[in-house]
This record gives sequence, structure tokens and C-alpha cells, in this order.
Amino acid sequence: MLVTSASGSSPELVRLLEDAGATVTITSLIRIAPPPDEAALQAAVDRAHEADWLAFTSVAGVEAFAHRRHQPLGDLVRLAAVGSGTQAALQGYLQASAAVVPATFSGSALADALISHARPGARVLFFAAHGASPVLESKLRAAGLSVEKVVAYQTIESPPRDLAQRVKESDAITLASPSAVRALVKGLGADAALLLRGKLLACIGPVTLAEARERGLHVEIVPEASTFAAVVEALSRYYTMNR
Repeated sequence: MLVTSASGSSPELVRLLEDAGATVTITSLIRIAPPPDEAALQAAVDRAHEADWLAFTSVAGVEAFAHRRHQPLGDLVRLAAVGSGTQAALQGYLQASAAVVPATFSGSALADALISHARPGARVLFFAAHGASPVLESKLRAAGLSVEKVVAYQTIESPPRDLAQRVKESDAITLASPSAVRALVKGLGADAALLLRGKLLACIGPVTLAEARERGLHVEIVPEASTFAAVVEALSRYYTMNR
């Protein structure tokens, strides 16, 4: 099982797979880097207490915020997280719980959940990756919320030189983000489709699936819930049914 990830991420997925009996190889395809404008990020973090809502679309966004925020947020600011992993990061880094976590872990679902909870005109500050999908921001603005997008970090594709060999030695590959899909295809080069033929690909959710399909990849596994636990459950079910 080849687990693709950002550097230092996905320990939960690795643990769950190993508990399920998989032999796991971890391959970092992307690394997290500071945003292009550090000063703008710091300024947004410093005035975060002025917002009604802080929304986080990834664990990396929470980390970027927590490392720069040196004052308590106060009781008036409410938090929203795109999924359970991001919620756990809020608890771990800020000792705070998200008031909103959508049932489906995507930017679109996070927007819908925020719209249902926030008052009209509420100020939403959300922290995302450089080049992130505009869906969250567009839906919040269309609903009449006051929105500011803050670029908290950027992802840089950095596939290893021996990626083709690692793929060859694996039966299944997990993909947890669109950037991981892009880095996988980039790392395999012109022969990507050929090298991935016959490999079981598992995407964590619909956004990652869309990127994979755009790159011409055939994905067999996409769980209903965009969580590591759901990915492992879907993989286990697949192998049980195809013994």
C-alpha cells in the first residue's frame, strides 16, 4: 500500500491501514511552504479576533494560524472546520472546538454549513492554500456574508526520484488531495497512465477524485465520508469482496 502525502502528514491513515493488516510505504509527494505574502498572513492572524467566524479548510491552515497567533481569540469568535482532521488540529493546536463541521468534508459543504449557522452579513475569515478552489469564497459571498480569504500556505510538488519504482512495488495507492494527484502524475511523467494501470487508486473525496479523472486516472475507491477511517473501511471492503 502506497500512502501519498504531504511531508509529515497522514500518520492517522498509516496507523489505520497497518491496524487493518496492510503493509504501508509512505511517499511524500508535496511539501508545505509558507505563503507568498507572509506579512498579509500575519496581519490577518493578528486581527482574527475581529471576525465573527474563522474557517479552516485543512490541517496545514490550522498549523499556519496557530504558529502565528500569540493571543487568545476570545469567546465571540466561532470556528468552522472542513472535516474531522481539521477539527482535531484545532483542538490540538488551539485547544478549541469547531462549532461547524459539515457532514461531507469539502469546501462546498463547509460553505453550506456556515451559511446555515452564520447571521446575514457575518464576517468570515478563512485560511486556505494558495491556489485553492474558489467555491467556498464564492458561495459565502453569494449568501451575503462578508468574506476575506487568507492564503495561509502553499503546496509545492516534490515527488521522489524513485517514485516509479515505489508505484511498481505497490498494489494500491491512496490520494488525499488534488495536489497529491498532480504531483503523482508529474513524478511519473509521460508514462503515468501506463505505470498506474492495474493499481488500485483510492481518493479521499470528490474534489480529489475530480482531479484524478481530469488527469486521466481510473479511481476505484471513493468513500462516502471524506475521512481516513472511511478510506480504510472502503479498501478493506474492496479486498474482502475481491479475494
